[in-house]
Amino acid sequence: MTQYRVIFDDPDRLDEPTKVLVPSDRWMKEAMEGNLPPISVYWELQDDEQQAIAEGRHSEFKHDPEKLAAQYTAPRIGPLTEEEAIEYLIQKDCPEAVWKTYNEGNRLKMVICKKEQLPQTREWRNSWKISEDLQVAA
Repeated sequence: MTQYRVIFDDPDRLDEPTKVLVPSDRWMKEAMEGNLPPISVYWELQDDEQQAIAEGRHSEFKHDPEKLAAQYTAPRIGPLTEEEAIEYLIQKDCPEAVWKTYNEGNRLKMVICKKEQLPQTREWRNSWKISEDLQVAA
């Protein structure tokens, strides 16, 4: 459904290879039909997980049932354009350090590009670098 891809490096895990975020067709359909909860629902769940990890109780961690159910019961945000859906997905699935400061510093942390701009084979995938040539004009 979408030809967009999000390429990003996690600044907290610089030894890891560049990641490629590929939205599923099903998720894009849900986003464009307006069937998503506010992004804050996911942020609250992520905050709870991070707090559990910080406190060392991640092995027995379980989400608060009410917060977990909010994914399905919270009011929907309405239909998104393809570009808005990609922005939502970035805020949902990329580390906050990537999307909040993507253009700060002396190197790119994230690029939104078209599928055809990526190498067609997975050969040398762990050596990919984000290039300014990949950027799509807004």
